[in-house]
Amino acid sequence: MPTDQDLSRLAEECALRLEFHEPGFSVREIIPPATMLYDPMLGWVEDDESLVFCDIGGQREPGWNPREGHGSIWRLHRDDRLESIVPAGAIGTGMIMFPMKAPASFGCHGGETFFLGQLKPGREGAHGTHAVYWLPPGWEIPEVFCVVPHAGSISGGISGALCPAGWGEEGTDMEGVLFVVSLMNCTIYMVTPDRRIRPWLICDRENVGVQFMPRKVFQARDSWGDLAGELVVSGHPETSFETPASAGKKVSLEYWRVDDPKGSPRLTRIDRLDADRSALISETGLNASIAPDGFGPFSGQLFACRPGSANLASASRIEGALPYDADIVRFDSSGRIHLFASRLQSGAPDLAFQGNRMVISTVRKSYSTGEYHLPDGSLYEIVYTGGSPSRTPGERQSIR
Repeated sequence: MPTDQDLSRLAEECALRLEFHEPGFSVREIIPPATMLYDPMLGWVEDDESLVFCDIGGQREPGWNPREGHGSIWRLHRDDRLESIVPAGAIGTGMIMFPMKAPASFGCHGGETFFLGQLKPGREGAHGTHAVYWLPPGWEIPEVFCVVPHAGSISGGISGALCPAGWGEEGTDMEGVLFVVSLMNCTIYMVTPDRRIRPWLICDRENVGVQFMPRKVFQARDSWGDLAGELVVSGHPETSFETPASAGKKVSLEYWRVDDPKGSPRLTRIDRLDADRSALISETGLNASIAPDGFGPFSGQLFACRPGSANLASASRIEGALPYDADIVRFDSSGRIHLFASRLQSGAPDLAFQGNRMVISTVRKSYSTGEYHLPDGSLYEIVYTGGSPSRTPGERQSIR
């Protein structure tokens, strides 16, 4: 059970220090650190502008019970009101991470809620078999949709550290497919609406000629020129789940074209890109959102968080306060990158637009993999105010 001293130190360690590089924007805390959130991850925005997100950490009671699962799913309304979708404790011995809304093409499950997670709690579960979970409509107790099989030889083939890689695009051969990746065994899996799952690409030298930690599977857009329409895989070469959590530098992100994806997939490295397109591709390998009307002069532009040097795609713990080296970037209509805000704390920050406000989530230290069981997660709001950022106390202020 955390003490008041623990929470006070945590609040100081995670103080908001965001600095804007564009005039007319302000930031405020929606849910401050050291209160109720452990590892919030953003999901999607509904038609009523409510934002669905999950918290990886948290159990029925504060603290840590090694025999109980962790995580919850929430709905954040525009007035900051929180509504519980899956309460803490409903997952049994499992864990909740990466909430997703299935597209209409996902058969009878179109529009329904899915997420990924461990089958066991804590660090042991993070290093063990993972599963794709499903929340039946109207329920608050999820169920296992399919268990991810082991594959390959990296990390003993264990399907740990599962992340979403993308939904197959409608009108393509991949329609009706959910791609998930195990960062631990470097394998991309295919999930279909009939609750089947199979390894699709084992990303090691024996199978594809190069070892890399896969991240996304997607259809190249028109901005890719002669590669438009091709199926592309992104990943971090020569990167392992066993490497240190903070290496002091950002890992590189590279891209491969997938040949014969429905048969025997083969990879061809994409290595000739012009500077602007390369920057756009690299940044949108992260989660990115388009600003709506009402977000000042940048309506219609693409925004993304650059995560900083604290690498959470790793099994190792992070000691001490996290650095403030993450930032928020935007892309103009030509695809050029601009720094929008800096001094965001590292540790997997993410963003989404909820109406005309940008919501920022911060995971910071890992609840399960890093065995860090304090509520260091938070949500922030960025809005356009039309003037210079305020530096005086108030409900909405720029904090340096």
